Parts: sequence; structure tokens; C-alpha cells
Amino acid sequence: MATGVCFLLDYRDAVGNRVTEPLTRCWSERFEDAEPVRGFGYFPGQRHFPGLWWFASTGHHVGFESWLERDHVMRLDFDPEVVGLASQPFRLVWDETSHVPDYFARRGDG
Repeated sequence: MATGVCFLLDYRDAVGNRVTEPLTRCWSERFEDAEPVRGFGYFPGQRHFPGLWWFASTGHHVGFESWLERDHVMRLDFDPEVVGLASQPFRLVWDETSHVPDYFARRGDG
């Protein structure tokens, strides 16, 4: 990583407010309670199958954009170490680049 690179997280908190903070200040944020930073659409004829999975471990729906993602969510739901999961939880921003991870998973040990 280049010297001086600063990572920012852009996310919506549990009540929907947009927050942008340096990554180093976000370690205690409960991303599993945050609103997704981007959604995914549904339209006739699309080649993937988005939907919602009832995540029994937390009692909340978790979005997926494909059956492959759904399979990963199912696997995480059966993992006793996972106590929280969120879909599209934040945007990681650095330099002139950004990336939205598909999931954030919290383990029981934090």
C-alpha cells in the first residue's frame, strides 16, 4: 500500500444518516444494523436471481444478488461463529477508487 493512502468508509447508520469516516474510526460501528449503501434492481429477463434470505441467526432479511451469493449467506447462517450479517454495508473509498463489499459478517468474538 502506498504511503499516505487514507481509507474512508461511506455508510448509512442504523437510522439512515449518511456517514463518511476514516476507516480507523469505524471499528466499533455495528454495520449489521446499517442500511445498505446501494440496492440492486429486479427486472424481467435479468440473468441473475436477486432476493432476500431470512437470516435465522439474527431474525432479519439479508439481500443477495445471485444464487451464488445466496449460497454464501446460507453457509454463514449455519456458522455458529457468525452473530451479524449485512448486505452492501458500506463503500470503501481510497484515492479515486471505491468498492462496495457484498457482505459484512460479525463473529461472536467481535
